[in-house]
Amino acid sequence: MIEFEIANVLIKAQSKPDLFSPKALDIGTKLLLDSISTYDYTNALDWGCGWGAIGLWLAKHKPEANVTALDSDIAAIASTKHNVDMNNLTNIDVLPSHSFDELPADATFDLICSNPPTHRGREVVDGMIAQSFERLQDGGRLVLVVEARIKPWVAREMTKAFGNYKILKRGPKNVVLLSVKA
Repeated sequence: MIEFEIANVLIKAQSKPDLFSPKALDIGTKLLLDSISTYDYTNALDWGCGWGAIGLWLAKHKPEANVTALDSDIAAIASTKHNVDMNNLTNIDVLPSHSFDELPADATFDLICSNPPTHRGREVVDGMIAQSFERLQDGGRLVLVVEARIKPWVAREMTKAFGNYKILKRGPKNVVLLSVKA
């Protein structure tokens, strides 16, 4: 059983050994959630949800918001759906999707968050950033947590797509980056 609490929001979850951070909330995702705990949002996306940590927290933190969790891994989708039920959440949709393929063409968000799968290569993360710009509403925010060592190229891609980026928070090994759609 995984349990974590951020900004007075308690999440209980279960994971599977083959998913990222299967025994506890990882320090990068914790840093990301700490960084956005004061954000207001009505339509948020957890892209690459894994066992659902970000999406679960977004849904429970703002029960009036609509949250979508996407992942291309079927085991991740099953785990997230189980955790949605475990936390009695009704404001989150969990979809198997490679990129935005399974979302309606007109679906947009005011907040997109991810601890992106950097192990899959630059092309995947670069694509996530570029596609996020298209799916954000004006003023919408993309928030990513990455290992500090790869921050320079992720920041470059965010600047290329959005024209801006800033560091929200730094940890010992991770950095949380923000871009806003102007």
